[in-house]
Amino acid sequence: MARRHNSRSQSSSKDELNADGHHLLKSSSSSHHGKSPNPSPVHRAMRMLQNSSSIQKIKCVLGVAIIVVVISLLNKIGGQQQQFHQSDRYDASVDSAAETELLQALYALPLPTTQQELIELNDELAGLEPKFILQWAHHTVLNLQTQEKNGMKSHPLVQATSFGPTGLVILDHLSRYNLLDTVPVVTMDTLHLFKESYVFFDTIQSHYNSTLHLTVTKPVHIAHPPELDGDSVFKGFLYSKVEFQDVYGPTLWKTDPLYYTKVTKIDPLQQKLEEWQTIMWITGRRRSQGGEREELDILEFDSFPPDEEDRRVRNREDDNDDNPFHSSKGRWKLNPLAYWSYDQVWNYIKNNKVPYNLLYDLGFTSIGDEMTTTFPNKSHVGDAIYERSGRFTNLNQTECGLHSHLQKIKALKKQRKDAGEEWAVPELKCEKCIELKEDTFLETVENNYLQNDGLILLEFYSPFCGSCQEFAPVLNRLANHQLPNILVARFDVTEQSIPKYNNQEIFLVESTPTLYLVGHSPSFYAELYIGKHDFGAILQWLTEKLKEETDSKE
Repeated sequence: MARRHNSRSQSSSKDELNADGHHLLKSSSSSHHGKSPNPSPVHRAMRMLQNSSSIQKIKCVLGVAIIVVVISLLNKIGGQQQQFHQSDRYDASVDSAAETELLQALYALPLPTTQQELIELNDELAGLEPKFILQWAHHTVLNLQTQEKNGMKSHPLVQATSFGPTGLVILDHLSRYNLLDTVPVVTMDTLHLFKESYVFFDTIQSHYNSTLHLTVTKPVHIAHPPELDGDSVFKGFLYSKVEFQDVYGPTLWKTDPLYYTKVTKIDPLQQKLEEWQTIMWITGRRRSQGGEREELDILEFDSFPPDEEDRRVRNREDDNDDNPFHSSKGRWKLNPLAYWSYDQVWNYIKNNKVPYNLLYDLGFTSIGDEMTTTFPNKSHVGDAIYERSGRFTNLNQTECGLHSHLQKIKALKKQRKDAGEEWAVPELKCEKCIELKEDTFLETVENNYLQNDGLILLEFYSPFCGSCQEFAPVLNRLANHQLPNILVARFDVTEQSIPKYNNQEIFLVESTPTLYLVGHSPSFYAELYIGKHDFGAILQWLTEKLKEETDSKE
């Protein structure tokens, strides 16, 4: 989705805050930037709410505003919208009657059907407090769902959260404005969370009592049978860390972080949203978190992957619909706190006594899985990325995750085939390497090359993997080094299944390149190499193993 740069600045930390953590409104003369001669009806209504002392005048203006909004949308009258500074946001405490009038004007704004309408709607929403954004979304999406689904049991609006600070502010808004009964909350249990996070599930449920409909997803069990040529099969859910490691191994989070995220978070969430026929889901992402989020809009459209979109298009009746935001093509994603700062979030939590994970009191600023979460990096203090600088640590970036890599290869192969292009396999030079094949793997390894107690350094690789391509000269050098009683072999996993030994999965390959040392003394064994993929480290490891072999015979 094309994304427009938005020049609104973040609120200064020096701005005065009210009890909710919101910025108090400043006078229009000091806070507007680049005034437009034709502000939108909603913006005009907001300004009148700030400056007018006459409730009757406000009602008249808003009545006109509603009419203008409807006519404008019906005739698709666009134009550059006025950009407001963060401090121009309407303060709910001004007048409850005026607040109702503003909501009525907002309820006239439907979901966009074109990119230009999306841009204009984001201009309208950017000047509003999160509670107005959430109430607009609730009203709009639930009405739309009623019309489209004819009363079928569904949850058109859902909050997805890991119960970080921003998610907690959103959850409290949903409760405070009586939306929680019809907006279920879903959180993803990766089976690798801190124990404090599991305790907090109960804390948050108790705090909001029966109004909170909390669903906790579990990781999915995905299998890749060789007969399906790279396609996957859903085999159910995993309910314990032991189960997870039995299926994916103990280090999937490190060797293939993208695939780990897919099976623990993305797929479980998407399955739940699909089951609930969700039209829009709410996130806690903010611009002030930095990185890719710096240009975040309040409303986004997440398109489905091509295969999923094709299936939905085939199954829907109005397959000639040219609406780029049709529900068969994706889901809406709402970021109601996109313009809030880290301090605003915590001011709201403290002032409103919202419960939070006690790990934050220890110095954490963002909390995820236990093995990839640490304290924020002090070198980033003052930077936008500081808040999340303690996340996703200790990840190995020198390997290609096996599952995600094979999926990319399959997609690339199909793309070349559809384009009528030849499928060429990169050549990784290793003149003295023994090339092993699936049908002769065990016979070759056991019988031909393990005579006289010899050893094999065995690489599992893919010629399409960038890390394997970088490692190829190292493997070639090791093969040419000709250590006594050690041969170098390799096995291409791109389109071959990893062989078993006596029906047991001896070779556990989560990423490429993966190295094993294979021996046969006193019986068959395969030892995984877990060090750095450089010549000196591997050579030292092999030398030590040779010495162990020699010492064991004496």
